[in-house]
Amino acid sequence: MKRLSLAALCVLFSLSAYAADPPKSQLFLIHEETVNPSMVTQYEGATRDLVKAFADKKVTSPTFIVNTYMTSDFHYLYITPIANWAQMDTVSKDWMSAPEIVGKDRWLDLMKRGSGAMTSYDEAVASRRDDLSYQPENPRLKMEEMPFARVDYYYLKPGTEEQAEQVARDYVALFKAKKVPDGFTIYMAMSGHDLPLLVAVIPAKSPADFAATDERTAAALGDALRNLQGRAMSLTRRIEHKDSWFRPDLSFMPGAAK
Repeated sequence: MKRLSLAALCVLFSLSAYAADPPKSQLFLIHEETVNPSMVTQYEGATRDLVKAFADKKVTSPTFIVNTYMTSDFHYLYITPIANWAQMDTVSKDWMSAPEIVGKDRWLDLMKRGSGAMTSYDEAVASRRDDLSYQPENPRLKMEEMPFARVDYYYLKPGTEEQAEQVARDYVALFKAKKVPDGFTIYMAMSGHDLPLLVAVIPAKSPADFAATDERTAAALGDALRNLQGRAMSLTRRIEHKDSWFRPDLSFMPGAAK
């Protein structure tokens, strides 16, 4: 979880050209670590111990709030809400002080074990676009019943952002009109590599539940959905699909008992 490289990267983000937040959005800092499959046990053990170290020290700073997701290809996503771009300076300072909070020897041990199991890391800031997302009035499942999510990465053609946003709004309008009981959330990457990037997150109980729901929705919406899918593809230079699972055991809510 957020190894030593984070502090330096945060300084870069605070100097981003994105000086203002877009409307109707919540910003998130997303720290991604790719793990050697043969060292998952070591890596997750170090991360659990880091979470416990924060709990032992009764850490309360919002900087350390993190919801953790693991993908099927051994990417671990640590997601922290931030109020605005200016908060990145606070994030940087807090993480630089983490060795003092945890204890230098304990911190070095945790970093050695965790970083030794990693093959790469990355960082980005994303904006949750509630105006482009759909939450059904009568959802089929409660959020706590959906630990799985299909994540679709749409790498857009440069200059097509506004068109992509309109496609998302048309998805919302169609889903509302048909009272689809399953929702989706749209995020726009605000920093990172290979922009512009739109991300759609579709929660479900499991991969099998997602597949069944996707088939059911496609049958119910028919040509209208296929038309929207075609418009989305016409704006996209590359698309990736990832399966992910929420990992509460690797997450941390400051002040929560562990």
